[in-house]
Amino acid sequence: MSLLGAMRAGVAGLKAQSIKFGAIADNITNSSTVGYKRAAVDFTTMVTQSPSQTNYTAGGVLPSVRQEIGKEGSLITSSNATDLAVGGRGFFVVSNNPGAGDRTFSLTRAGSFIPDKNGNLVNSAGYYLEGFSLNMDGTTTVAAPSLDTFNDMETVNIGDLGFAGQPTANIDFAANLPQQLTGTGTPTAPVETSMTYFDPLGASRRLTLEWQPDIANPNEWTLNITDYDGTNIGTVDYEFNDTGALAGSPSNITTALPFADGVATLTTVDGQNIDLRLGDVGTFNGVVQFVGDYSPNRMNVDGAQIGQLQRVEIDEKGVMFAIFNNGERTPIYKVPLADVPNANGLVSDDGNVFQASQGSGAVRLWDALSGPTGEIVSNALEASNVDIAEELTELIQTQRAYSSNAKIFQAGDEMMTELSRLKR
Repeated sequence: MSLLGAMRAGVAGLKAQSIKFGAIADNITNSSTVGYKRAAVDFTTMVTQSPSQTNYTAGGVLPSVRQEIGKEGSLITSSNATDLAVGGRGFFVVSNNPGAGDRTFSLTRAGSFIPDKNGNLVNSAGYYLEGFSLNMDGTTTVAAPSLDTFNDMETVNIGDLGFAGQPTANIDFAANLPQQLTGTGTPTAPVETSMTYFDPLGASRRLTLEWQPDIANPNEWTLNITDYDGTNIGTVDYEFNDTGALAGSPSNITTALPFADGVATLTTVDGQNIDLRLGDVGTFNGVVQFVGDYSPNRMNVDGAQIGQLQRVEIDEKGVMFAIFNNGERTPIYKVPLADVPNANGLVSDDGNVFQASQGSGAVRLWDALSGPTGEIVSNALEASNVDIAEELTELIQTQRAYSSNAKIFQAGDEMMTELSRLKR
């Protein structure tokens, strides 16, 4: 009966508009929620029987709910360095149980991360940031970590970074030795340079390079290397070219120390190995000899004394650095971005997190600014992609549509009452 069908269509319309009203209410409620993605409701017709020239059966309407996950919100600045936003495509990987083997992983754009009592970075919804742990040279601790699964990811923790020191491993030295001091026949005081290096415990030590000119033979020098307690830990004998295109460069280097490619390997009195780069035979990139003054022009010593953590920084590629008050800047984590072929096909869950589905496609991890993913922006958060003006407009339209569907049901009820009166 068309009359009852019309009433059922009105009821379907009331239900559909109620669902849209609920979505609008959620959008307005979460308009200030970081990383929230707007819910939209579309309508499709429902046909119960194909119409003919003499008959029409009202089917009603079906609501179709979708979230605009692929639509970005605007970025807002923050004073917290661990507040993160994604500029472009991509999602942060988060988990619900830091450090546990049975973690459940999710994707999110809500990057309001702060350390918890254990130093794990957690956002306002209680989800923990995941990343790849790094060695001090910036390589991942897990060689070639999986990018198709979350198996090699760790909860990002900055609680165990209170102190850090870096022992000296390399010294790069370059200087000019005064040629006029050699072959004079008169005893001449050596020229020397002292430098500070750091042992594995972060203590500073002094290393002295003493250059003794040979008074009998021109263009010859002896380098004596002395540790902080006065112990000689190495000797290097030099002969220099005095003619031709290579004049001023070493012509011969002799030493009992391990020496290769212009680098002498020292062992300190405490057993620490240090590579001292002095330059090789026939080159001008290290120690040279010309007439003039003794002038060390390069003395680069790596390492650092013990220092306390001051802050962390995250660059646009997702590399997190620990900054210490001794000037040390150490990479500790790489935060990758996850991407799926169809972001709007993700399934939403509590706390602005999403799960992959058949409609979204498989998840793959990327370094930020590689592949399809955008950059990671530190000191920023992604605002909700809800437009309040648009929602209020939709609210008015939904209210009017709901009232109209109620009129259909009301009119149908009055027509049914009129039919009942005909019987009497």
